[in-house]
Amino acid sequence: MEYLGESKPVNSIEPLVSVCVPTFQHEKFIEECLASILNQKTDFPFEILIGEDESPDRTREICKKNALENQDKIRLFLRKDSKKIKLFGKKAGRGNQLGLYGSARGKYVAFCDGDDFWLDPQKLQKQVDTLESYPEAYMCITNYSIGNNEGEVKIPQGNKIFTKKDHKKISYFGHVSCWLVRNRMNLLLKNRIIEKPLPLDNILFAFYKQMGDIFYLSDITSVYRYNPNGLYLSQTNKNKHLVNISNAWYKFRYIDKDFIHFFRSFSYELKRYFAHLIN
Repeated sequence: MEYLGESKPVNSIEPLVSVCVPTFQHEKFIEECLASILNQKTDFPFEILIGEDESPDRTREICKKNALENQDKIRLFLRKDSKKIKLFGKKAGRGNQLGLYGSARGKYVAFCDGDDFWLDPQKLQKQVDTLESYPEAYMCITNYSIGNNEGEVKIPQGNKIFTKKDHKKISYFGHVSCWLVRNRMNLLLKNRIIEKPLPLDNILFAFYKQMGDIFYLSDITSVYRYNPNGLYLSQTNKNKHLVNISNAWYKFRYIDKDFIHFFRSFSYELKRYFAHLIN
């Protein structure tokens, strides 16, 4: 259900970009996250879609306050804990995130997890300008900083275009909070891979790299707060390799159908698994 109904000013605009903000138990971070998005300077309209997953702290209260004060920008969706599904044996926010994707009306979709934030007020403008001028690209990724002050994450140096040929060597790079993609969520939501226990950002990357080129901007535009207690990161290294083996299979079956890439990923993760088993 959309908080404050569908007659708010934001519901009457035609946004060029939909920014999806899934949040759960982010009381310490969500205010800064939302302020960094609201402060974006653009020459186009955009909407902010917040999915609040019934947090036990003040996250929901803070989201409601921001939605009430920014009815020209924010659409808030209040989820119920009873509707959550389980991934890796724990309750997960998958349904919340997919709900946001299905509600996104923009030509482009951006993402910012509720415990991350954007540094550059020109982030959206830069990424939209890039994809508008380069129609072969379906994804624009920027550089980012890690929240523990380790500094920038150097993927490549300088701006770069990754073509489909390059994608065969890339399983993932960047972080979801620095991505902008063309809105093809209707196709993603029809793909059965969204039901599988893969991290959703891995699914997004695998899905979009099959659709076209990826444009990388070296500008540092966002901050990623590393969370070692997340569903995937909290597992042992040995279990992560087992998970990655199944991930490679799901991506092969439902997305890329690339046997060579699957075999390489499978072989690498299997070797790493046995190495941890021996140690």
